[in-house]
Amino acid sequence: ILAVLSVLQATLTLPGIAGIVLTIGMAVDANVLVFERIREEFRIGRTAMSAVDAGYSRAFKTIIDANVTTLLTGVILFIFGSGPIRGFAVTLCAGIMASMFTALVVTKLFFGLMANKADVKALKMLSIIGKTSIDFVGKRKIAALISVVLIVATWGVMVGQGIKQPSSIFGVDFTGGISMTFKVDERQSVEEMRTKLEGAGLDDVYIQYQEEMEQDGDVFLQVKTSTRELGDERKVIDVAQETLATVHPEGGLSLQQIDEVGAQIGKELKQRAVWSIILALLGIVVYISIRFEFGFALGAIVALAHDVLITVGIYTLFGRQLSLPIVAALLTIVGYSVNDTIVVFDRIREDLKLVRGKSFMDICNLSINQTLSRTILTSLTTLITVVMLLVFGGGAINDFALALCIGVVVGTYSSIFVATPVVLAWYKGRKPEFAKTQ
Repeated sequence: ILAVLSVLQATLTLPGIAGIVLTIGMAVDANVLVFERIREEFRIGRTAMSAVDAGYSRAFKTIIDANVTTLLTGVILFIFGSGPIRGFAVTLCAGIMASMFTALVVTKLFFGLMANKADVKALKMLSIIGKTSIDFVGKRKIAALISVVLIVATWGVMVGQGIKQPSSIFGVDFTGGISMTFKVDERQSVEEMRTKLEGAGLDDVYIQYQEEMEQDGDVFLQVKTSTRELGDERKVIDVAQETLATVHPEGGLSLQQIDEVGAQIGKELKQRAVWSIILALLGIVVYISIRFEFGFALGAIVALAHDVLITVGIYTLFGRQLSLPIVAALLTIVGYSVNDTIVVFDRIREDLKLVRGKSFMDICNLSINQTLSRTILTSLTTLITVVMLLVFGGGAINDFALALCIGVVVGTYSSIFVATPVVLAWYKGRKPEFAKTQ
């Protein structure tokens, strides 16, 4: 990913980091899928080499479906999104192609070399979660009630706050303000700068460092803030320069660029962000309808809408503002959630062909239980990455990580308790058409 950014002479920003985080999660997921499949082959008595071959063969379709869906989302976001969202799309697309290559080619090469050794009889693989038979689908009404209560309660609070004070919900990107870019000699504490700027009367301060990728590249400091409190744009610039000068060494700070984010521009950014997400969701509907059926696409979209609504509601409940980086976090959640959901759907499709004498509901329950170990492993590994950002990252990184933490937990929940029950409700007990033709 960094090599692609270097070739494009692009700057790695927070939305770009969002794309990398999602790529890490999907790369882990692809390998976990393969390992789980290999473990299943060992359980039925295959040798090491045949288990590796069969494991990769059975995981191939799932990995392709999950990654192509997210790749399609990235392409749509790049075409229709604004600057930061396009940055997210670039890192996401580059990361997906790289992770697919490593998961399907590189790791298989290593496993093949290990399995071909004369003294290797089996590849030992620790199983954290054994075989389960939990009635997840039977709990769908309770899950639906919990989801509805969460959405109504959190969005009720958010809308109420937004009507009274829009700036409590929307950041400078959407409400308007000023963006200043400074060239600096060295990095300083972001939290110290934020505290001093807010103490000087600036409101809704967003701070981010950017660095050119070549060796000894220049370091830039971007500061976004509202002009509401001080009123005059020139006064905001002067206050910001004077305050930041007390933090940076003498002569180590120089103003390079000033961009005004007017209310109209903020409105356009909001519209483009919303349209980007809507078009990405439509792309997902089309792809899943082709690969599965419309009922499955409906289940995926309801789960994605559920994840975004709950994440936004809980995030704003913590007193945080929505900004373009948070839109990137929401897009990351969409990509993660659809990847998780596709894995369950793919197993349902496979079990419909293999399992006879069971109802569609029983097969759905079976499939969720079969993929439960992989779901939890992938969620935990992704969550570890995000929690590190939440604990050690300050300012905008902390906001971004909080949104991702909420989204990963909610996305895992929706893959189990939301997406599949919606599919069952659509088919009303009957099996999909593709199952009847088998």
